Amino acid sequence: MSSPHSHQSARMKLPPPRRTLTQRLALCVEQAHALKGWIEQARKRSAALDATFETIERDSHIGGGILAGALTYRLFVFVLPLAFFIVSGLGLLASAVGIEPHVISNSVGLAGVVTKQVASTAKGPSSWWVALSSFFLLVYATRVLLRAIAIVHSLAWERSAASVKVRSRSLGVFGAALIGQLALVAGVGAVNHQSTIGGIVTLVLFEFVLAALWLIISLEVPHSNARWTDLIPGSLFYAIGFSGVVIFNILILGNLIQSKTSTYGALGTAATLLLAFFFVGRVIVGAAVLNATLYERRSRAHGRARTRS
Repeated sequence: MSSPHSHQSARMKLPPPRRTLTQRLALCVEQAHALKGWIEQARKRSAALDATFETIERDSHIGGGILAGALTYRLFVFVLPLAFFIVSGLGLLASAVGIEPHVISNSVGLAGVVTKQVASTAKGPSSWWVALSSFFLLVYATRVLLRAIAIVHSLAWERSAASVKVRSRSLGVFGAALIGQLALVAGVGAVNHQSTIGGIVTLVLFEFVLAALWLIISLEVPHSNARWTDLIPGSLFYAIGFSGVVIFNILILGNLIQSKTSTYGALGTAATLLLAFFFVGRVIVGAAVLNATLYERRSRAHGRARTRS
């Protein structure tokens, strides 16, 4: 016969009751509320953290992911005639200059990847009408891309895109900046093949030159009343982000295209390219939102300073 002491020991060894689903949800809500309170306190203590969250909130408010998706399509449409123009145009100059299209396509980034695909399917010698027609299509696609970028900046800065217009001067500046960026990527690729140290030095210069090119483009799209110095943070963000995409292309994109092409054919290649273009679009949206957020914060700070004085 068991004693009362043994019954008490058995009760003490019983496992604790499990929380119900309602109790678990309530606990998650309490933890989220506590985390939110901690974040709010941290934002008050750190201006950099507050600016980061404000940038994220602004990006979410204008639909940054959707805008990046729209830019993805425009970038893809822009690169297609560019690839045809590179293949046909350089094909016509190959005998005179001694430059084959595949030499350029090896070092011009995403445009080079598309160029390789176009060159691999091209049959016969290039003709002047293909180069001419692809050039006019490229001009049109460049204008469409510039308008999309201008709309993104207008939404980031003014929360509206009703008055976005593409001027001829802006189109020329944008086209020249794109040519400079393509030449810059090709130059970095050529130096990297020659020397490792030279490649590192060139990569540092690449960041600053790329930031300068994007700064020029940022001055041609809506940016409120901001001065050129107010656009430097976003330009640096674009340079760093685009470099990350370039590294992604070198380390991952090439292998993905090879594997997806053998498995899914042209659809696999297109899907992989669209992923890389989406990253570029996200960088463009992020650069615009960052500049607009920091400029607005500075304007509020100046307004409070004037009120106190």
